[in-house]
Amino acid sequence: MIDSQRVPAALRHLIPLAQKFGISDDLAREAIVSSSSMAEIKVLKQAVQANNALLDAWLAGPEATDPCFSNEYIAFSAMRMAADFA
Repeated sequence: MIDSQRVPAALRHLIPLAQKFGISDDLAREAIVSSSSMAEIKVLKQAVQANNALLDAWLAGPEATDPCFSNEYIAFSAMRMAADFA
């Protein structure tokens, strides 16, 4: 479950994509990507690309050195991996 309050406000519109594609298990994430439509993949890739700077600012920021990543941090990181895999 993603808590929107733990996601930067400028990235909250990506929560539905993070919920679908933000799976930490590599094989499960690849299976979701592989079973998604081309339209869904296009939306994912465009959304990640359009928000790369904001994602970098958050995911490479202070939380990156925290020993316990939040569910939100993991989901958004995995969503980027899904976009890269796609």
